[in-house]
Amino acid sequence: MKRILFTSGLIFSIFVSLISAQNELFNKAIQQFDAKQYDQAAETFKQVVAQSPNYYQAHFNLGLCQYNLKKYDEAISSFQKTASIKPDYVRANYWLGNALHIQKRYDEAIISYQKMLQYEPANSNAYYKTGLVYQDQKKYVEAEVALKKAVELKPEDANYKIELGNAYVNLKKFPEAVTVFNEAIKINPNSPDAQLGLGNAYYNNTKAAESIPYYKKAGELLPTWATAHLYLADAYYKTAQYPLAISYYQKAISLDAKRGDAYYGLGLTYIVQKNKTLAQQALKNLEPLDSNRATILRTAINKMK
Repeated sequence: MKRILFTSGLIFSIFVSLISAQNELFNKAIQQFDAKQYDQAAETFKQVVAQSPNYYQAHFNLGLCQYNLKKYDEAISSFQKTASIKPDYVRANYWLGNALHIQKRYDEAIISYQKMLQYEPANSNAYYKTGLVYQDQKKYVEAEVALKKAVELKPEDANYKIELGNAYVNLKKFPEAVTVFNEAIKINPNSPDAQLGLGNAYYNNTKAAESIPYYKKAGELLPTWATAHLYLADAYYKTAQYPLAISYYQKAISLDAKRGDAYYGLGLTYIVQKNKTLAQQALKNLEPLDSNRATILRTAINKMK
């Protein structure tokens, strides 16, 4: 009898030692992850899952390491493994959806976000992420539905309203877009995305003059954002403020020399100003970046007298 008790105690002691060693490895990996040592953390998490194949937290954190290392195929496998072990672990499907979205596996990403809703029907972020995927698919009606639900569940989130506004712009629902972008700005006046979005709502509704203050504000809030300066230049071009248009096209190019649309706009502005030499220089810079726009600009230059 004493021998059996001794053996049981020994087995229990070994079990506790294994658990302790596993926890020590896991904690080490977490520390490495927190220090952004993702390669080292990934290797340590791999040791943990080798010892405990059903340790879903280790699989999940391994996936986060791989995601941060931009090893998306590996991250997808780790998140899928996590979800297979613990289907109600919503974070696994969230990050799985993100990784699939980055790889443009749009339908699979939506399925992952929908699985989140099976366990958390009021998860506003699942609707928001679904809306983003639909936007990338140019399925703007579906994006509107998903993003309206996200806003309904969390009306205080400015980002949700910004993306809903973007969907409205794509659907040419300009009054609705103006309303929702203004709501986003009320929540976060310092959001360059909200300011740019409001500018787009006016510009795409043939109200270029009204778009200018918002594009300008977006550029002031984020001076390194080439797109904000480019859109402001477009608005100045549309309103025949050509020197200002040139200035902001040049600013956009100084921030991103590969912006073919900026060279294109610059070339058109020079054509209007009857400066063929500078228009040809803009065309030269545009040609290796955007052949379609280059063809249009070249045709316009050839028509100059």
